[in-house]
Amino acid sequence: INLTEQFAQIAVVGPKARQLLERMGGMDVSRDALPFMDWREGTLAEFNARVFRISFSGEMSFEVAVPASQGRAFWDRLLAEGADLGIMPYGTEALHILRAEKGFIMIGDETDGTVIPQDLGLNWAISKKKEDFLGKRGMEREAMLSPTRWKLVGLQTLDGSVLPHGALAVRPEKNANGQAVTEGRVTSTYYSATLGRGIAMGLVERGPDRMGEELAFAGDGDTRIKARIVDTVLYDKEGEKQNV
Repeated sequence: INLTEQFAQIAVVGPKARQLLERMGGMDVSRDALPFMDWREGTLAEFNARVFRISFSGEMSFEVAVPASQGRAFWDRLLAEGADLGIMPYGTEALHILRAEKGFIMIGDETDGTVIPQDLGLNWAISKKKEDFLGKRGMEREAMLSPTRWKLVGLQTLDGSVLPHGALAVRPEKNANGQAVTEGRVTSTYYSATLGRGIAMGLVERGPDRMGEELAFAGDGDTRIKARIVDTVLYDKEGEKQNV
């Protein structure tokens, strides 16, 4: 039975998130009682709630699910209780920038029908114990094992600008048809106010083995934008902000 629509879920995010939930009263949301990647069921103020200690932003975050009929009331209560803490709603664009700073992938951006877990550095998520599973045969095909597959990396423009979304990394040489030879593409790209420059992720041929190399990305017309291959995690690499 799918009960998804029976709940309204709100992410309470930021360095004062725990302070706000503790102020509302109810269940214990301290670090010891509710560690990162765990969840609890109880009450916050007078609301029945399921609280998940997860984060897609890389910041301290609690995702709170309450009965759908109480969603608006819980939202209003959060805004009232957090007024003096500077609480404000934030949208998906801000969330995307935060997750890109942390190197978190987005399904549909970093993935499509051609990308496999190994391309994204997710080898750890593939079972080493099962003799067989759905998709195993596909991942063992010759093309999936090619050493020249495009793999996920971070990208940093040399001038701090924002790379165009979907821009292709091109080599100087042409193929037999006179077309530019491509060796990667931008999958996510934003301006990071925290870092004061453009940030991006992309899939690049043998990307993780080419850290520090410079690539040329196609811009308008014949222009080229230089970018350096860097780690996918551009901010708070040790995860200190989300693990407090």
